[in-house]
Amino acid sequence: MSSASLKVATTKLILAPSMILKGHERYIGSISYFPDDQRMISVSSDKTARQWNSKEGKEIEEVRDVCEGWVCAVAVSRDSRWVVTAGGDFDRVELKVCEVETGTTKKLHGHLGAINCIDISADNTLLASGSWDKTARILNLETGKLVAGPFECEDWVGSVRFSTDSKKLAVEMWGGKCLEVWDIQSQKLVKRIGYGSGGSHQRTSEQARMS
Repeated sequence: MSSASLKVATTKLILAPSMILKGHERYIGSISYFPDDQRMISVSSDKTARQWNSKEGKEIEEVRDVCEGWVCAVAVSRDSRWVVTAGGDFDRVELKVCEVETGTTKKLHGHLGAINCIDISADNTLLASGSWDKTARILNLETGKLVAGPFECEDWVGSVRFSTDSKKLAVEMWGGKCLEVWDIQSQKLVKRIGYGSGGSHQRTSEQARMS
């Protein structure tokens, strides 16, 4: 190995924060940028959503009691039309869609356990959600109706992501040891990598921080 290659291999990239945003009182579960890159929104187990000026680091708006339980996830559609929040706890399931221009909020239903994660398709029409009930679902953002699923997964769902063409959905399990890819139209499992824990869970340190 040349000295130049060795230097590149041993160089460490150290990132320093350009700003620190303060306001939430408890664990921050998720953040999402607005498409203009001027604003971002964060949600927390303190039951609030906060909108920030991402250039100045100043809080623009605080919305309290977004969920009765923990607020675990937030997503902004690429056309800035929709802001979706999700969460819950051991007794509640909460999924809310807000139309930004009108301020109209509607609740969507279907999951039987708290919702950990959400994603909005690139064409701004579909919403994917993943839950403690070990399922992922795809809903129509306009109507709130189920489009595909529930996809029965190996474990609690920790993350969901649409493919760029919105034809497939990637689902990561809570423990990070299993990844599934589903075909949305056929609703069939395309690929599974790794394995789940079988759904036998204890209260995790992350859940303890959120409570």
